[in-house]
Amino acid sequence: MNETANTLVHDKTIDYKTIIRKALLPLIVTVIVNGQTLAAAETGAAKSTPIVVTATRFSATIDTAPVNIITISAEDIANSSANSISDVLRYQAGVSVRSLFGVNGARSTIDLGGFGENSGSNTLILLNGRRLNDLDLASANLATIPLDSIERIEIVQGSASVLYGDNAVGGVINIVTKSALDGESGNVAVELGTFNTQRLTAGLQKMAGDVALSMNIDSLESDGYRDNNTLENTTLIAEISHQDNDWQRGLRYQQSWEDIQLPGSLNEPDYEANPSQAGSFPYDATERRYSIEGFIDSEGMAAEVALRNKHQETSYGSVSDLETLSFTPRLRRQYGSQRIVAGLDVYRSTLDASGTNTQYVTQKNDGLYLTDTIDLGMQTTLNLGIRRQLIEVRASNAPVGNDRRSDGITSWDISLSRKHNDGATHYLRVAKSFRTPLLDEMWSYSTGSLTLIKPQTARHYEIGTRQTYTNGITMNINLFRMDLKDEIAYDITSGPFGENVNLDKTRRDGVNLGLQAPLGQQANVQISYAWRKATYRTGVNDGKDIPLVANRKVTLGSQFNITRDTHLGMEVVYTGSRYFGNDYANAGKKMDSYLRVDLNYRRSFGVWDARLLVQNLTNAKTADSGFYKTSTPNPYHYYSLPERAFYVQLGAAF
Repeated sequence: MNETANTLVHDKTIDYKTIIRKALLPLIVTVIVNGQTLAAAETGAAKSTPIVVTATRFSATIDTAPVNIITISAEDIANSSANSISDVLRYQAGVSVRSLFGVNGARSTIDLGGFGENSGSNTLILLNGRRLNDLDLASANLATIPLDSIERIEIVQGSASVLYGDNAVGGVINIVTKSALDGESGNVAVELGTFNTQRLTAGLQKMAGDVALSMNIDSLESDGYRDNNTLENTTLIAEISHQDNDWQRGLRYQQSWEDIQLPGSLNEPDYEANPSQAGSFPYDATERRYSIEGFIDSEGMAAEVALRNKHQETSYGSVSDLETLSFTPRLRRQYGSQRIVAGLDVYRSTLDASGTNTQYVTQKNDGLYLTDTIDLGMQTTLNLGIRRQLIEVRASNAPVGNDRRSDGITSWDISLSRKHNDGATHYLRVAKSFRTPLLDEMWSYSTGSLTLIKPQTARHYEIGTRQTYTNGITMNINLFRMDLKDEIAYDITSGPFGENVNLDKTRRDGVNLGLQAPLGQQANVQISYAWRKATYRTGVNDGKDIPLVANRKVTLGSQFNITRDTHLGMEVVYTGSRYFGNDYANAGKKMDSYLRVDLNYRRSFGVWDARLLVQNLTNAKTADSGFYKTSTPNPYHYYSLPERAFYVQLGAAF
């Protein structure tokens, strides 16, 4: 272990996490409770405005944005049974959440297209339009984003490689945080719950003259559901910006500290006997992240310069530092009936990792893209897009001749949409996407060997419709197919330790169906259905199912306002069966399907809210993830999730 790095991480002389918990967080709470942000409450009722989304890299109303965008508002989140972003996404049928431990969504993986084990690197996660996916195997850590800081979540289903490049194969999730430019506000909340869970969160969005200030702090401690499963997580998100006519300029900063115990998997006999016990290989992990971003935004131009850093350590001796510098400028212009967006994405990343072996890997990733939206008349629009991506990877400890790889990839997107006067929009789409190998997909921590595997490409075919009816009912349907070549995946059967490889050709077919309807003035219901068929289409496993992809998922959400100040909500999630991880030949049995029911009850007292959350009401024994390993006496292994849990929250919003 690097002595300097170890000192930086564990230095107790300046414990910034403790400062935030014991000083800065109580200070913000005091400011809010003393009413310093009450001016926001005096502005009166907000006027109804069109839904604006930013996942298209420029602000647009949802009517002019891609029709397969789903938005989840702050109000939707408050009315749900969620206490983490992973919970919010779990309630969407078209989104699969693969959770290993179930506490605050820590180490969860999000899947939009049916990728199973490979979902984390095929779904792009954004925070205010800035990518959270790193160029290593660790998924974007959603547990580091306070739920109360979110203004909305935008889910774009289907390839977005032209706009965002790498990782945006199955789709994009953009998390937008609150800003004082959208209205001054403040919030504070405390939560106590099962597994000795304690949480304190606070946020403040305030104008100081013509400068907008925003700060959100979240501190969580939990013993976790399983043995050796404690979690401590502290996050700070801050933004300062200035609005000058049509221009917005500012700085964003995020820092998080996470200490987590990972209990490992359980073989089937142990899982059946006691799913809360630790597995045979528990370990501890720490993660320290920070990012700083300068941005400028207007109707016709936007750009960001960002630096992000992640330091990770584990109790079994691995240490890694990943640093990425990025520059992402873009322009938007209108020429008659055409709206053109052109942009440049420049990323420079380095991974310095050590364990049994040491490696230093760098990646240059440059992308140039152009999109053209053409109004054809009769409310018909043609969208064209193209991106050229250049990637160069170099490894310091690899043999000469096998120490670098350069690739050039072109992705494109063509869609045709038609909007009707009756509130319906229909569209057809074909596209090509790509994904490049992650830095530690090419380098083995156990052997030190380097394998420069090929980039992954895919062809996409999609048809869909979005309907809005005068009685408030909305419906959306889309059907898609993805044909993948050189899909990147981990193969446990390859080599003595397993390794990442390019698979034989694969395919994903899917259907997403959503329906939302009001039930009078006091209630509403949302029903969603998703079907997935992920298979190999060539090779020794031709026709076999890809592991860890559920064949279907159904969600039901209902909200009922009992009185003006009392709210009751319920979410029901059914997840279908799927093969265990690693079972490429479908030789073993499937993981069981399961039904999960969550309830929430909220009572308002002026600006204060009291909430009771009951998660997994039926106390079902569940696991989102597991793997199949024939070399062990009991080949089925599970990552068990919490049984019934209760959480009580008391909070105020001003």
